[in-house]
Amino acid sequence: MFRYAAELVPFHDYDLEDSLRVLADIGFKEVNLWSSAAPLAHHVNPGDDPGTIRGLLNKYRLTPCGLTVYGKTQDEILERVDFAADLGIDTLIFDCEANYSDFVSTFLPPIVEAGARRGVRIAVENHLTMPFSEDFESGANEDNRWHEGVDTLAQMKRLIRDIDHPYLGVCIAPPHLWVMQETISEAITFLAERKRLFYYYIWDIDRAYRHGRDGLNFGPAEQQLPRSDGTLDHYVMLGTLRRVGYEGVASLKCHGTGGWSFEKISKHLRASDAYIKECMKRDSAP
Repeated sequence: MFRYAAELVPFHDYDLEDSLRVLADIGFKEVNLWSSAAPLAHHVNPGDDPGTIRGLLNKYRLTPCGLTVYGKTQDEILERVDFAADLGIDTLIFDCEANYSDFVSTFLPPIVEAGARRGVRIAVENHLTMPFSEDFESGANEDNRWHEGVDTLAQMKRLIRDIDHPYLGVCIAPPHLWVMQETISEAITFLAERKRLFYYYIWDIDRAYRHGRDGLNFGPAEQQLPRSDGTLDHYVMLGTLRRVGYEGVASLKCHGTGGWSFEKISKHLRASDAYIKECMKRDSAP
């Protein structure tokens, strides 16, 4: 069975310790830390004391299962490879941070090699091919998409063919595949067969999403958090993870919590967690 975890990103405006405490209270044992560009979560960063961070995690009996580093330069990501290793984290996550040809020829190879030296796997998220901007949640940059990136199953296949390295894999983000009208279970199966499924986001998308207009605006957080009346049937996808023998992390995620109170975020996470646990319970029933 996969390892069920939580993303720190919904609490991007709040204190690290408070956020860890509520995730532990919900029942999570693993958490993906974030060291990304604002307004995304950036609770931990190179220069912070790894011992202090590990102390907080130990206090709440949480294990760090990943480090997400969106909106960073190559040098900044290289710093975070070392930072992840110092924290005992074995997976670094980011998206295609350049046009595909530049990404695989010059941007990514040094990062993969650095990861191999430090024991940190590089998980490239399938992500709509547009440059990062602070106002991404408003749908910015839909008109500025790169010609090629890593947002379809065909492009994921090409990525792991062009850089065939045991420390390079993919983080599957279901909403991005849904936008590209791809079959999520097919992507799970293909990558798992080749030992290149490194991470999985448990994440939904607003049914009102407008193709060609909304870009990275996947709707308010309550529409992104998995739920029984959501756009995606997470029972199907979590069942696929189990059937392919995936033993990595599947982590509850959403954006869209800007301006929310701490209590509101916690309440919605609890409700989504209950739905995911019900899916897992159904899947394990005889």
